[in-house]
Amino acid sequence: DFGASPANLPQKLLACRICITADAVNVDPDIFNSVHGNGLVYDGRLIVDHSFGTTDPAIYGAGSLCEFSRRFQRQNSRYLRHDGFNGREVGAKLAGALLKRLDPVNGDSVAAGGVGMTTTQDLPTASMMTATEEESSPDLLPEFYMPIAKGGLLPGSLHYYRIHACRRGDMQEEPSIKEEQVIVTDTLDLANGTGHFCRLTLDAFGKVDSITYLGGEALQVESLWSLVGLSETFLNYLYQRWRDNDIPDIVEFLADEWATALFHDRFMDFCHQIKLEMLASEEVKDLINKALEGVNLKEGLSRKLLTDIRKDLPSESVKQIQDHLLDYLQENTNHLKTYFLSWQWAEQGARK
Repeated sequence: DFGASPANLPQKLLACRICITADAVNVDPDIFNSVHGNGLVYDGRLIVDHSFGTTDPAIYGAGSLCEFSRRFQRQNSRYLRHDGFNGREVGAKLAGALLKRLDPVNGDSVAAGGVGMTTTQDLPTASMMTATEEESSPDLLPEFYMPIAKGGLLPGSLHYYRIHACRRGDMQEEPSIKEEQVIVTDTLDLANGTGHFCRLTLDAFGKVDSITYLGGEALQVESLWSLVGLSETFLNYLYQRWRDNDIPDIVEFLADEWATALFHDRFMDFCHQIKLEMLASEEVKDLINKALEGVNLKEGLSRKLLTDIRKDLPSESVKQIQDHLLDYLQENTNHLKTYFLSWQWAEQGARK
């Protein structure tokens, strides 16, 4: 505490190198008056249904101004405000909803990237289509997956980025983060602008939940973006090595050659293929279900439990994962030149 101001307001003295303050985002008064004046439902945000429609059939809404109707929350504990989702993804969902409204026959196939039908026989009207959708799926909300990225250039030519996962559940307050879920390195020197401050948090299931960066060097946001949602196990024992003081700078660690494969545009396809194969294995599913008995999923999974599951994986499943990894590296060897594969050893031996 640092006493009181002349206006008798409490003051605090904070030990910090940089202090960033910001106000809460709110709705512009002119926009609020427009919404209210047109009879639209407003409850802290403009209320829309699962297809982004308002109470006026000619007005659609999406973005940080909007919120899905609370009637969807009774069906599942979903976060309803659009400010918890990636703006680009929300815009794409809105475009798809409008396409269905404007072209009820071709809308679904065109939005999915297909070729629309050319016939116009027996087209239902827009009002009929909307009523049908409301009756058949009154509790279906669009699914959102993409991370949210924010950034800017701060005084002193410092680049600031924060990338975090989209909101899944309706949390009234931010969940508490355990000490073992936070990894921080700080080599930033404000005098000459070198080094980086980086804070990486993990969710309760061991996946990267957020990355905060501050430094004089501009980074590729797409690269940081691709890390959010990845299991910590992909990051080369990041937590253990950071805890043992082997990693003084997360940015330098992730910029090393070993991490090249993580940022390749086909890496997520590789992860998806592994996930599908593990889900198809009854032995793996039985192992996981047995390990999760008595575990409170709201509290998350401990590192020890995840380690035990990995140790007990069937040898056949481990071999499948290893084979897929080698195939992935070999198929993309033109971009991933830093990895030396077994068949390259054979070729090198033959040359000698």
